Amino acid sequence: MTIKKNTGFNRNRTFGIEIEGLSPVGRERLARILQHAGVQCRYEGYNHRTQSHWKIVTDASIIEQNGEYGFELVSPPLRGAHGLEEIKKVCKALNEAGCKVNRSCGLHVHHDASDYDVEAFKNLYAIYIRFETAIDELVSESRRGHQNRFCVGFRDTRLLETLKNVKCMDELLSDVFPSRYVKLNCHSYVVHGTIEFRQHQGTMDGEKIANWVVLTQMMVDRAVESTVQMKSGANDWFNLKKVIRGYKWMGADETQQEAVSYYNKRRQAFMKAALTASAE
Repeated sequence: MTIKKNTGFNRNRTFGIEIEGLSPVGRERLARILQHAGVQCRYEGYNHRTQSHWKIVTDASIIEQNGEYGFELVSPPLRGAHGLEEIKKVCKALNEAGCKVNRSCGLHVHHDASDYDVEAFKNLYAIYIRFETAIDELVSESRRGHQNRFCVGFRDTRLLETLKNVKCMDELLSDVFPSRYVKLNCHSYVVHGTIEFRQHQGTMDGEKIANWVVLTQMMVDRAVESTVQMKSGANDWFNLKKVIRGYKWMGADETQQEAVSYYNKRRQAFMKAALTASAE
């Protein structure tokens, strides 16, 4: 069987991020600090408009503490290596401003899905549902399984059988995934034309965010390129890397290989920490 090669990190597909955090200086002042750091940013209050600049909005899900102000920093559509560097630049400014995260904060990543149809969505969900436990190993414990009500898991692979019979987007949105508060949210397609990954814990680590963007984009591109089998089977991290063509011999470019290497190490660090904790 001929394996279709990975074509590398998609420099054309746009992506966007939403960083939830706590600011010690207030939201409006934080926007000015970002502007001073060379980031086009405005404080706008609560809204869901896609802008051509970064915006700071309020988010009621963030638990404020110690006099700090909860905020959500939303990017404009980004793309390619320049977009990844922009994320790192923004995170550097956030850290210098003393911003933090707590367990109530999350990181949401959107990828453009204008080339998607219902079959592509089914393929993407098949990847996420089948490999949910493997993906859980890459994020903080607080965002695994069904522990967080804002990014609920898919519970088990029997949902793959339901997916097989889906014929249209209305059915996918209304019957299979009626809530947007799941790890992988297709409701953003209706509003923004995107698919949203909601699972990752809050962070202001630019490298961590950039690698998550690359990894999730690999899933997005894989789902639109060819059919994914909707059945349970080998569901470990190493087989996930095969499905999303994350190996050099499968065509993964340097950016993708770096992301995969990052998660190899992160997964091992989580496993080591769990073993240490269980031994105490």
